[in-house]
Amino acid sequence: MMYLSALLNVTSQISLQSCIGLHNRETTSETDATLADAYTLAEGRYDIDQIWLSELSGVVPAASDPDDYLRSCFSSTSAQGYILYDYSKQKYLMPNIITYASLHSSIPIDVSDLSSFSSLPPLPLFSDLTTLWSHMTPYTATLHMFKNYINQTTSLAKLNPGYDFKGMGHDIMPNRDGGDIDVLLVDYVYKEKLFLMYLARECVPKTLEHKLFNRIVTENNWKKPVKVYGYEDSVPVFGGDVFEAETNCASPHNLGQIATKGVNNLSYFSKKSKQIKSPLQQNPTEDITYASTLTYVAIIIGDGDNLNILKTRNLLWWSSRVSRCRDSDKKCFPLSWTTSPQLKYILPDMMRYFYEEAERTGRDYFVLPPSGDMYSYPSLMPEEVQDEYVDDVVEDFRIMSTRSSVHWEWFFSWSGAIKNYFPKFSNLITSVGFFLTDVPFDVPIPEFSHLEDFKIVGENNNVVLFKPNEWRGVDGETEQSPSARDMARRINGAPNGTITHIYLTSDGGASIDSIYEMVAYLEEDVVLVSADALIDLAVQKGI
Repeated sequence: MMYLSALLNVTSQISLQSCIGLHNRETTSETDATLADAYTLAEGRYDIDQIWLSELSGVVPAASDPDDYLRSCFSSTSAQGYILYDYSKQKYLMPNIITYASLHSSIPIDVSDLSSFSSLPPLPLFSDLTTLWSHMTPYTATLHMFKNYINQTTSLAKLNPGYDFKGMGHDIMPNRDGGDIDVLLVDYVYKEKLFLMYLARECVPKTLEHKLFNRIVTENNWKKPVKVYGYEDSVPVFGGDVFEAETNCASPHNLGQIATKGVNNLSYFSKKSKQIKSPLQQNPTEDITYASTLTYVAIIIGDGDNLNILKTRNLLWWSSRVSRCRDSDKKCFPLSWTTSPQLKYILPDMMRYFYEEAERTGRDYFVLPPSGDMYSYPSLMPEEVQDEYVDDVVEDFRIMSTRSSVHWEWFFSWSGAIKNYFPKFSNLITSVGFFLTDVPFDVPIPEFSHLEDFKIVGENNNVVLFKPNEWRGVDGETEQSPSARDMARRINGAPNGTITHIYLTSDGGASIDSIYEMVAYLEEDVVLVSADALIDLAVQKGI
């Protein structure tokens, strides 16, 4: 293994990540066994990357010079040639250039890097895009790739090549000063032969870009709903990205997001370890008999749909959690963690690691993140795609040994979700619970009265829908950001017999420390339980 830590400019990083991705492709004819595995350290989080390498591989080898790896790559059989481009003029074509180079098993090299690469073994020139694509725009390059290469790819990915959407004008076009493309996903784009693209108005109806995007997500051989890697940030509103879940970005509504922006080494880990196909062992669900004199609460840690958060924030939070459980039983109350089921394919050893940590505490549990298999709005999906998605979620429940999922929908679509989507699970699983969050999050779901904490739906009365109860910060400025003491007051003041949950996300500053501070203020008649146990209690009360 080579362990690469030196800083490179963005174009050299693209070349490096391309080499790594080519090597990690599963097709043996495209993989040179003489080329060493490579593990990269992302700028600004060397410590995190070193910890994961140590935890999942057991060793941290001596650091190597990236040039040594490039030299090995250029002399191996993995790379068939190189693609020449001019970053200074073709920056906004980079998603297309990377896709083109990937499908031709070639390494993209910027004209400015030719001299620095002159000492490396020579690669044959496959295409000179400085001339062949000199007339291309992001739209025409994407159209070209779609018409000629879509069926050579396996799914979709998006990486912003450098647009700044904070300064958008009335024509919804961004300023072109938003930095460089995030290169950390490039190795996985290569390994999986993803269709990498980015158009500034791809999600905006009645634009040429949107019409093309609709064709891209329908005229392909990809599994539906389409998995979209990377991140969609083209229309920011009120601090959020309107189309980040992808489902509403295209008119066919057949998409979901796998948030992987900023996550490195995916080709390494997905190749290194076997995919998880058998159920993981979760801590046993508590056997609790409902009592109307008590208040029951499940604390759910959010943001687990984002693989970057799982890799960074959650690693630290899990360390804190295990340490606290080791110190005191009182500090080891039940906690439920949203965790992306996509780990079973992409980062299986990371998923195993989290389950092993939960086994150490005996009081930690796992929940599907919003909205199940992917970050998406399932009620918007067409019937046949929705049915496929339901099957995917049920399989995730099986693999992760859970019956709980956080679920997000747009505020206008809850009626359809409650009537048509959630009941589909009734005959597929014994009992299941969905912990709801509205989009926008500060808008109440009108289908719930102020007296309801949950609803039970489905033919077998076994699908529990929990009313939103979010905790995003602790500054006290909004309903979703009470201090730890005030959150405890809310729980303590709930009527006897209440069954509810707290869904904590860190976007407003809440943290695992906030949870511990809040728990210290809870009264004796408040019982903390796992998410699955809360489902069982709701079913008991509802009978």
